[in-house]
Amino acid sequence: MTAAVRPRVISSILAAASLLTLAACSGSREAARVAGDVASLRIEGADNRGVSIAAAGDHVVVVWAATVEDQTNIYAGVSRDGGKTFDAPVKVNDIDGDARATGEQPPKVAIGRDVVVAWESKVSDGARIRLARSADGGRKFKPATTIHEPGLTGVRGWASLALDADGVAHVAWLDGRNAHPAGSTAPKPAEASAKSPESSLHAGHAEHAGHAGMHEPMRQDVFQAAIGSESTPAEAQVATNVCFCCRTSLAVGPNGATFVAFRNIFPTNLRDMAVTRSDDHGHTFGSPVRVSEDRWELNACPEDGPSIAVDAAGVLHIAWPTLVRGETDRKAVFYSFSSDGGRTFAPRMPINSAADVTVEAHPQIVSAGGRVFVVWDQSTSDGHRVKLSEITSAQGATTWTPRVGSAMTVSATEPGVYPAVASSSSATLVAWTAPAARGSEILVRRVPAGSHPGLP
Repeated sequence: MTAAVRPRVISSILAAASLLTLAACSGSREAARVAGDVASLRIEGADNRGVSIAAAGDHVVVVWAATVEDQTNIYAGVSRDGGKTFDAPVKVNDIDGDARATGEQPPKVAIGRDVVVAWESKVSDGARIRLARSADGGRKFKPATTIHEPGLTGVRGWASLALDADGVAHVAWLDGRNAHPAGSTAPKPAEASAKSPESSLHAGHAEHAGHAGMHEPMRQDVFQAAIGSESTPAEAQVATNVCFCCRTSLAVGPNGATFVAFRNIFPTNLRDMAVTRSDDHGHTFGSPVRVSEDRWELNACPEDGPSIAVDAAGVLHIAWPTLVRGETDRKAVFYSFSSDGGRTFAPRMPINSAADVTVEAHPQIVSAGGRVFVVWDQSTSDGHRVKLSEITSAQGATTWTPRVGSAMTVSATEPGVYPAVASSSSATLVAWTAPAARGSEILVRRVPAGSHPGLP
């Protein structure tokens, strides 16, 4: 059953007296609403979290994970009008409960000839990365496939996804197959919980820090697979011995170059950002290039990775979080770029200069139509909020000369964490996880083109 949800005006963008409830074929109750410029996407009775978003023109697809009694499924909400209305959510995975999601491990979506979704799967024979395609814009998905060999040891997850011009899906992920020999028991990644989004903001730090003392080594390597709609996945090892629970990020440039970003472990135990490049459609990758000498020394995993995007001119943009030393140490988000295909990077720039921020985390970046936007969540005395900034080039510059605009609060007065961002033909779209009356929900806000970034 498919229905469109139309905008309606209310006094607060996050307040509503009732929901438009739709019955799905599976029997679960699904709800969606649009109030002003904010849409709510959710499965009724579920904990909804782990959101990603993609846009091509006015075609927008939002994917997230919905958990009911330890059973997690992936859903997609589709808009054909730039996020003004959304159809009823569609279940993506064909095997019920075949999903796992945490803040750093949301399902990922990309739009090209097909709509493609990738996610981490929890199954009896070990952690897997699964992928499904829709040939009708997201109305229905084909049965999912596993993008690597079955039965591998170790954990897998923290995946990223991009499509190239030929419709080939490129997926990068962290893989523990080389850490745990056959017959050993790998530690299990944290499952999605029903905690409020703000209480789980930093939960992964303590959970994964404990892994460093386990008798099994916590080695994680980065792998990438290229998957055509009808072809066998072509897999390549991208990097070895990287930070073991920070998400990867993947982008394909206009000339077909494939870039993968990740948090590397540099001597000795420095957790800084690295980017590696492939010029043969993901079959082989060059040596990792350090983005910035942040020198974050940590005997654990920050569980907070990078985000990259490539613009039409081939400029590679990256946003990431790192530790800033001072009277009080804090985590902050920075931006850099490369104009030479990832060989060198410009000195880092802070995304935000607000004095009362104690933590900035979970950045996502998008480049579309000559515009670059970064979203992140941050913690202040007022709680957790989602922020948005536009990065522009200096007027009259013949090369990319970035300037960071003022930050806009997109989550208003309500808590928000783990944002995602995309650009439609008429607006910037920001999605995030927010607390609801029961569990949590996915909110999507449209920021129309031309809006001043300082306005709420």
